[in-house]
Amino acid sequence: MMLLKPRSKNITRFLSKNLEAFIWIAALLYLAFINPYSTGHLNLCAFNLAGIESCPGCGIGRSISSLFHGDILYSFESHPLGIFALVMICFRIASIFYRNYRINKTLLEVYNG
Repeated sequence: MMLLKPRSKNITRFLSKNLEAFIWIAALLYLAFINPYSTGHLNLCAFNLAGIESCPGCGIGRSISSLFHGDILYSFESHPLGIFALVMICFRIASIFYRNYRINKTLLEVYNG
């Protein structure tokens, strides 16, 4: 039982330090699995719920989703910055993991002498 406690503490620390990255990954997975051409998916956009159909945020979401489905032309039509947004989100995810990896590596080196 004592062996599991430090491991669960490490897992909890890993998840909490990388929470933003996991939220971005979950959002990208959601966009990868929805149908970008239908309007009947989960939508939390205040503009769309108010009846405004030309929300830039929804356009980026449709753009990234259609990129995952291989439709580059529809992606660009939905929002011209969708490709750039996907690249920046992936870069942000990688930078979060890399930063925390470097911090952990430095702490281990200091701790071990």
